[in-house]
Amino acid sequence: MESAIAHEVCASCGSPALAEGEFCLFCGDLLTHCRKSSSAILDSSDNIALDVPSADEKEYAGFWRRVWAGSIDVVLETAVALVLSLLVDFVLLVIGGSMGFAPEAMEYITGMTFIILLTIGAWLYCALSESSRYRATFGKRIMGLQVVNASGGKLTFGQASVRHFMKFLSLFTVGFGFMMAGWTKRRQALHDMPHDCLVIRVPEKSLSLFKC
Repeated sequence: MESAIAHEVCASCGSPALAEGEFCLFCGDLLTHCRKSSSAILDSSDNIALDVPSADEKEYAGFWRRVWAGSIDVVLETAVALVLSLLVDFVLLVIGGSMGFAPEAMEYITGMTFIILLTIGAWLYCALSESSRYRATFGKRIMGLQVVNASGGKLTFGQASVRHFMKFLSLFTVGFGFMMAGWTKRRQALHDMPHDCLVIRVPEKSLSLFKC
């Protein structure tokens, strides 16, 4: 007998569901056979069922709020990489001549330094921030956002790293992956989907940025 799940389609967009899937791959909505008002997670240590808010109870971040948060982070990452690159350029101007570096070589070194610092720095900044107890980068904290997993927990460093590098796929598709946050059911962008991450709004008073 064929599984009923194999024939199920998403109630929101009509896309076919994969076997054993819980969320629609196109719009991110929770499929009907998995939809519940709330879910209970069994604590293996104490055998106690812990109530966890369902996906419908979370307030997801809007597309433009995410754009502003991302813009703040990009400006911050670029500014730090630029300042450090200028310091390297200054050092090369001071000692480069005595070490036999040609002006073209020093410009190349400065340019590569900027690219490397921006690439590695942005990864570590996002992955460490979103896997920390704050669950957010500086830009997200300003905009009142957090990145969590499907059950509302904190991301691991590995999950946050995958989420960050998946942004390049969205970038290479002319921003289509970023724009998905504007129409998917749970406001997920393409880079949120590999580990089923959610970007949610949090009360302003709980933002760690404004606490001592």
